[in-house]
Amino acid sequence: MTTEWLSESDSSGAKSVILLGPLSKDQLLEESEKFPVGILWFSPPIQQDMPLPSNVKNISRSKNALTFKSALETFILLDYHTPPSVKVSNKIEEDNPTEYTKILDLVIAEIDSTMRARRTRSETGFLRQRQIFTNLAGYLTKRLPNEWNSLGQGNLAVVVGAGPSLDVTLTLLNSNIPKPIIVAADSSLKALKSAGMDPDFVVSIDPQKTFDSCSDPDYTPGIAILSTQSHDSWRKHWGENCAYLSGRVITEDWLAEKGISKTNHLAINNAGLSALAFADFLNTSAILTIGLDLAGGGDGQDRYAENTNRSHIQVHASHYHRIPGNYDETVPTPFLSDWQETSDYCKKISGNKTVINFNDRGAKLEGATLVHPKQIKELKEVLNESISPFVSLDNSLLTLRKSLSGLGLNQLLVQLTTLCDKAWSELPAETTSERNSMLNSLRIILANRDIASLLGDFAFSIMPILSPGKKPSSQEIKKAFSELRELLWRLEDSIVECNPEEEFLIRFFTEKFN
Repeated sequence: MTTEWLSESDSSGAKSVILLGPLSKDQLLEESEKFPVGILWFSPPIQQDMPLPSNVKNISRSKNALTFKSALETFILLDYHTPPSVKVSNKIEEDNPTEYTKILDLVIAEIDSTMRARRTRSETGFLRQRQIFTNLAGYLTKRLPNEWNSLGQGNLAVVVGAGPSLDVTLTLLNSNIPKPIIVAADSSLKALKSAGMDPDFVVSIDPQKTFDSCSDPDYTPGIAILSTQSHDSWRKHWGENCAYLSGRVITEDWLAEKGISKTNHLAINNAGLSALAFADFLNTSAILTIGLDLAGGGDGQDRYAENTNRSHIQVHASHYHRIPGNYDETVPTPFLSDWQETSDYCKKISGNKTVINFNDRGAKLEGATLVHPKQIKELKEVLNESISPFVSLDNSLLTLRKSLSGLGLNQLLVQLTTLCDKAWSELPAETTSERNSMLNSLRIILANRDIASLLGDFAFSIMPILSPGKKPSSQEIKKAFSELRELLWRLEDSIVECNPEEEFLIRFFTEKFN
């Protein structure tokens, strides 16, 4: 039987498929034979009781977006290497085409986000893991405290992104509004300095984005809000004036198992969205966003405002998605998942506080009230009537950090030292070049669950060359060993940095070299 589809997106080599709309039992049976790994079917409510093949999971299209997202995340995990195909029934007109269109948008965004994250992890696993170990001491002793969620009560937060609209909106807010809490994404720093608007918090979570690429050498305002994956140049410039967020990081999951709890507020996706979420965490009464365009300016390639001194960095994407615009029906973006997650977050928090998107272009953010720069006078009048000025950042709360210390810290450092020694003991000599021996050593090391979890993103990135049936080259294996050695050295440096007290250092080096 040949099935006709309204739309069909084939993924080469796919063994799973996502189906939308009314389908017959025979159609499902045919698809289940084509896609043995599994089928996720978004079905009409009236078809919920249909007998299904064993590899089919169906969800009523009347469920909510959170249910859809959760099901998609689980389903996409079924086949790590290949994204699922997507097919839309030609009978959706008989049910509810509008609802299926919304689901299809969510499906495409989730696949795009997941596969991009997998590619990124595979390509930058070593870099990310090196940053995690570099930031380890800071993460253990300077995590974001829960007490900060009272800092913004009654106040306005201005969240500053770096999109092209920032050239128009930033200077309009540097006077005649109640003093806000300014939460800046890293790329906006030079623009803020030029406008004379020093941020209270600066968010940077990207392992490849350096301080020098975003700011001037003498400009380190406020408190740096970092993740374990942040480039180490940020912690070097802010020194003790940092606070670390937990995130979707395997090493942090392992630390949590050992009793080092994650922060209640997590780093999310990118600096702009993380800045927005951080402003919400501070429990502000209202949030005003500027420079969160989430769509390429001009012909789609312009990513940054000129006043950031980063406008020369352009987006060269192979595909642009059409998404709802603020002033146009649709706008092009290469940042589909970034926009979707930011829009969803705005919609989520707008039920408890006012979210204002001050913008003359860009993508629509659900739940946010759109205000054009021409309405700046009215905006300022409203803010002055309803918002209290933020008290200067001399609040004693700002000295608080979530920290591991004393016996608990020493116990963790001993565990880390033991795992380092275990990994070193399995590594062959650097002069070894026998391929099978080297490959076997890697497998033995990563068979240890604690070591594999501790190595996190790096372990994740080299798993493909260890998969059954794979035949990695000697060059690939040597590269993995070289990176592993560097990570172990970096981890050992971090262990010493975590506790430089003489008694611990003596024990550390005695145990290591005796």
